[in-house]
Amino acid sequence: MKYCKHLVQCSVLFFLFIAAALPAGAQSINSIYGRVVDAQSRQPVADLFVELLDWVGASRARSRLDTSGRFEFVGLPSGSYQIKVLTFGTIYRETTQDVRVVALSLGNGRYSPDTAYVDIYLKFDPKKAGTGDGAATVVFAQEIPGDARKLYKKGAGQLDAKKDEGLETLKKAIEIFPTYYDALDRLGREYVLRKKYEEAAPYLMKAVDVNKRSFSSYYALGVANYNLKNMTGAADALREATTINASSIPAQLFYGIVLRMDGNYELAEKALLQAKTLSEKSAPNAEVHYQLALLYEKTGRYKEAADELEIYLKIAPKTTDVEKVKKMIEDLRAKAM
Repeated sequence: MKYCKHLVQCSVLFFLFIAAALPAGAQSINSIYGRVVDAQSRQPVADLFVELLDWVGASRARSRLDTSGRFEFVGLPSGSYQIKVLTFGTIYRETTQDVRVVALSLGNGRYSPDTAYVDIYLKFDPKKAGTGDGAATVVFAQEIPGDARKLYKKGAGQLDAKKDEGLETLKKAIEIFPTYYDALDRLGREYVLRKKYEEAAPYLMKAVDVNKRSFSSYYALGVANYNLKNMTGAADALREATTINASSIPAQLFYGIVLRMDGNYELAEKALLQAKTLSEKSAPNAEVHYQLALLYEKTGRYKEAADELEIYLKIAPKTTDVEKVKKMIEDLRAKAM
């Protein structure tokens, strides 16, 4: 059907969303999830407060760890944040972790939220516990040469200030320390944002080789591989991303789309339904329903496709393709009879 061809082509625009970062604060639709764990026992730490700080250090929100050590902050503007674990009254050392979320434009007034997942491992504070070295670490830690660390901080600062010379600075840090995960991850993601997918892929592949629990690296690698027309690589990377963070709506959605386009309809539906369930618990995501409709139309489930498109229009009533979608629904209802 002609409209299906047109909408499939339109949906490809979704995969380019990573390159269209919005300015900080443009869309309060992002989320940060995480878990706090005892570094020695690997058991979750419960009942502590976790504070969300903005880029100037001002407190934006506070969350209390549940029994599984998890926290969440939702409805966030794009920007750089710090997650601060408050450990007063415990034997742990207070620690913070940097994190950045950027909502990305799908065009026509539609946006894709960003979701970050952060694992924080707490170590004992020797002043409180009388043991250990007291250094707070995150889920992946490395001994970084001082000169490489300085170059990484300089390069990250340059990139945060929208200065492209930060790319070369990060490369210098990697020349000194070739397995520098933070530098590899940041450099690869920056190249993806610039649509330089061939340049991004080697850095991201190295990053996941060094740190096999890196959600951000696997997710960006999925985007790069898709745009390089490596669908198998894209699916593999996104599968790992959704394994690391099954609560990421963008990852589940993107994974489902890649699987659908690769003809793996059963797994595609599973991923898209997971994205649908997650979005229903936070904020409705029109793109999830749009992609489910494409899947159901492709597999001859016309009534379900029409149902999903009706939900899509309820969530995004001002979309520019309203009339086309209404015509789709009409045709799908007719075919379902």
